[in-house]
Amino acid sequence: MALDAGGRLVSGALAGRNAAASDATAPRRTALSEEDIRRSLARELHDRVAQTLTSMLVDLENFKADQFGRDSVVRQADLLQESTREVLNNLRDVIYELRGYPIVDEGFVDTVRAILGRYQEKSHIGVDLSVAPGWPAQIQSPAALNLYRIIEEALVNVRRHSTADRVLIRLSASPYGELLISISDNGRGMEVVDLGPTSLGMVGMSERALVLGGRFQVERPSGGGTTVIVTVPTHRS
Repeated sequence: MALDAGGRLVSGALAGRNAAASDATAPRRTALSEEDIRRSLARELHDRVAQTLTSMLVDLENFKADQFGRDSVVRQADLLQESTREVLNNLRDVIYELRGYPIVDEGFVDTVRAILGRYQEKSHIGVDLSVAPGWPAQIQSPAALNLYRIIEEALVNVRRHSTADRVLIRLSASPYGELLISISDNGRGMEVVDLGPTSLGMVGMSERALVLGGRFQVERPSGGGTTVIVTVPTHRS
């Protein structure tokens, strides 16, 4: 006979089964605890460090805009931006690994197709994907994940704000060593106030493009709708 966890007498066989069950659940509890710690650490790194580095990039870009004619100052700011991007990209690699994000750099187009399929199913908005011949077969991390998140956020904006029923995503490469992503919808077109730098997820998309040394812009075609355009240097991908 033996005592169980509640102090009650149990048979030896039952005690053995309870001990085995406890041993079997112990690794599961440990695994869950480790996963929670990893996610908590990733969240702290993102909120406290990555956001600060991203703000530094934005501040440096604004600083450069005020240095017209001061080429040496702009060059120094460029070097600071380059170093900051390198640190931020390395940090984001660590964050993505801690969070357990799916690998998108080895199959970027396939990953985009997968999210488009889920998006159409949930939103009932048709999406067409056009991939130009020059688009690379593989994109390195963290460029792949940043571009993926830009597409994801743009689709969220379409669903929430545009009243569109069709979206066209184009992936292409320019002859000037740049990758181009455009996301166009046939919705109502965003108002001027919506195009501000602090609205509708524009900050996040713009910052991701800036981290990659690229450009982010939003256009309202004369025929209606909204087009988001991201341009990233090929050497960043």
